[in-house]
Amino acid sequence: MSNYGDKIAMELIKKNYVWLGLALIIIFVNVYSARTLTTKPAVWYDEGINIELARNFSEFGQLDLVVAPLTFSGRGPTIGSTGYTTTLPLALVFKIFGFGLEQARLYMLVWMTALVVCLFIFAQKTWGADTALLATFLVATFASFYGNGRSVMGEIPGFVFILLCLIWYLHKNNIFMAGIFLGLAIISKPSVFIFFIPAFVLLLLWQKRNFFSNLFKLGASSFLAFIVWIVIYSATALAPATWNVLGTHFSNPYEREGLNSIINIKNNLIAWPHSSTLVYFSLLALVVTVAAYFDRDFYKKNRPLFLLAGFYSLGAIFYFLKNITIFHYLAAVQLLIFILLAPSLKVLINRFFSRGYSRLLTIVCFSFLILFQFVYLFTGAKLFYSNAPQATFNYVQENYSPDEIVGLIDMPPVAALIPAHRRLQTISTYGLRDLGLNPLSLSAANLPGIIIFGADRKLEDKYATILDEHYTLDKTIEGKVMIYKKIR
Repeated sequence: MSNYGDKIAMELIKKNYVWLGLALIIIFVNVYSARTLTTKPAVWYDEGINIELARNFSEFGQLDLVVAPLTFSGRGPTIGSTGYTTTLPLALVFKIFGFGLEQARLYMLVWMTALVVCLFIFAQKTWGADTALLATFLVATFASFYGNGRSVMGEIPGFVFILLCLIWYLHKNNIFMAGIFLGLAIISKPSVFIFFIPAFVLLLLWQKRNFFSNLFKLGASSFLAFIVWIVIYSATALAPATWNVLGTHFSNPYEREGLNSIINIKNNLIAWPHSSTLVYFSLLALVVTVAAYFDRDFYKKNRPLFLLAGFYSLGAIFYFLKNITIFHYLAAVQLLIFILLAPSLKVLINRFFSRGYSRLLTIVCFSFLILFQFVYLFTGAKLFYSNAPQATFNYVQENYSPDEIVGLIDMPPVAALIPAHRRLQTISTYGLRDLGLNPLSLSAANLPGIIIFGADRKLEDKYATILDEHYTLDKTIEGKVMIYKKIR
């Protein structure tokens, strides 16, 4: 009876191994992430801005930052690099389940799971279930998937929309629906996904058929996502000043730091061979390119996808090179390489090795890649751990009056946790300058009871003098955050 049961079980596994594999991937992604959900990676600068935007919308209906108690900046359209497609659903989560970092990160786990499922569906429709499972395993064992995915940012939601766009465009031949998802992707993270616009234009030009009508359909449906943005920021969305700020930031967000595109391109090209991530993906991209070159049938069957990925990657890589080294700009390029790698590697193995060896070699190659990434994920991945924002907030809650005003200098991860009636903050970083008044610029009588800033933050001399005169250091959190208490 036992042998019969084992036989039945083995038959079920053979028939359903793909779905079992997908289920295991989804379970792994969620269980692995749940262990250090709110601390690894640490809640960081841009993420703190996005969490506060969502919180403010859930509490006040304003997609903007609070710069003084219950006072908004009025600069909502130019704040943050992540769009409403990420922050508004999070606001709904806060509205239903209450505010907290756990809710925010669990919400992002839903997006990560959605990406795994959509990636599998797209690859399955394109190359079959086996290849789809391999591509999904590659993504699920990639460390940056967790660095980008757990943080409340727009890269993962945006790529979910890109996958839906590709499904509707390549497999359903529905340009209008493809355009809707394209627009949502671009809104999710403009600096990452904007280059899909020229990529699609070039693809439509290459396909030649009904170029203008197809371009109109794609453009019109993409524009719908932008209309929602205009409605959200109806008071200032179309103001020339808003577009001047956005244009300057997109062209060169580091202008005030004395950096320019030529210097950045030179520095990034010099650094490229010394970056293990860039070298790794360069090698994977080479495999994809070689497969497309040697197997013309494979290339022809997948030419629209190859062209779209190639056109997009050129734009994204150029934008990466012209800025300071931020790998978030290459998030979609990396995921596209993984998607194309699975069928490409199989094609190369089948081309150069006999059928008897090709299956075994395919298993060995993918097992090595997946195992390599899996081991690196647990041993070498730089998913920086920190509990500093939460510890800072908890210390303030436990040691100060619940109505004490908290002055924050460039501390969005902490500011997001402070209630709006106590929040007094200034932010001044790349592309987002002089938001709110520096709490130390107020008159002596109006100085807040608490000042919080990063341990690596150097204050201007005039503010350092005021800090010395009116405050004393109360607590340092993890060597990263300084909490000062007003003494006079």
